[in-house]
Amino acid sequence: MALPHPNISPIPNNEPDAVPSLWNTRYQEIDENFADHETRVAARETELNNARGGKANLAARLTEMDSNIGATSVDMQNATAAALKFALDQAALANYGVRALREQAQQEGVVTIKNRGVVKGCSVSKSTTAARNLNIVTGVCFANGRAYPVSDGTNAASVPSNIGSSSVVVYAYLFQDANGLWRLAVTPIGTTVPDGAITIYNLTIPANSTDATDPNLTGVAMTDVRRVEAQFPQLFDNPAGASPVLQTLGANDYGLSFDVVSADGAPCDSRHIVVASRATNGFTVRLASAADNVVLRWRASKLNN
Repeated sequence: MALPHPNISPIPNNEPDAVPSLWNTRYQEIDENFADHETRVAARETELNNARGGKANLAARLTEMDSNIGATSVDMQNATAAALKFALDQAALANYGVRALREQAQQEGVVTIKNRGVVKGCSVSKSTTAARNLNIVTGVCFANGRAYPVSDGTNAASVPSNIGSSSVVVYAYLFQDANGLWRLAVTPIGTTVPDGAITIYNLTIPANSTDATDPNLTGVAMTDVRRVEAQFPQLFDNPAGASPVLQTLGANDYGLSFDVVSADGAPCDSRHIVVASRATNGFTVRLASAADNVVLRWRASKLNN
């Protein structure tokens, strides 16, 4: 970059010696050159300071830049991608292990065992004195961990008409009314037995079965599904149970543990839960108690699955 005055003006030979006017022009040119030098030096110092980027010197800044540039090289990018892939593989393996532990090696759930039925009697027949009605004979049922008497009833419940084009199934059941008495009822078409009731018969109603076409229920098939336990509460011929489903395991030698959360009407704890059978995808337990509404928490463990 050129100085303001590359050449200082020469002193003419015709000037008198050592007069101020002879030197003023030269001093001014020299001062302007020095000022220009100082401005350039200050600018270069500022530029160098900025280039250091806060580092102690340029060498430190250049070392940092070399490291940063190296981090974006193809080799570094490949190394970073490989490290990320390894980390993701390890995370996937860990997640698989946790899921396998939670969903297979250690499985648990809750089931409710309903323990209800008939001790004796409570058979149902078709009425001959009223259209589409049912009669029930006296008997004894059990629920809530105890036995209840059931009075006989003529025309105790009515069977709904089926005006559809295909047969339907409804259910005759015993329920406890507001006075604590157990009575007979039949579900409407398309509904289920109410909670707390005891199903005793399935009724298959053919198409177009109404008061006009079949008042005596001749075409209605009655299937007895009473669970009869004549020796309740001391002994059960067909004990109540449940069959929880498992995520399929490698073998059926898994461990089972049980915790009775709650039960109605009779003593019941884990000692009253009997494993009747087990498979790789589920097991069956039977209830050795008169209790009803048994809420059972279970756990299946097979850590070597």
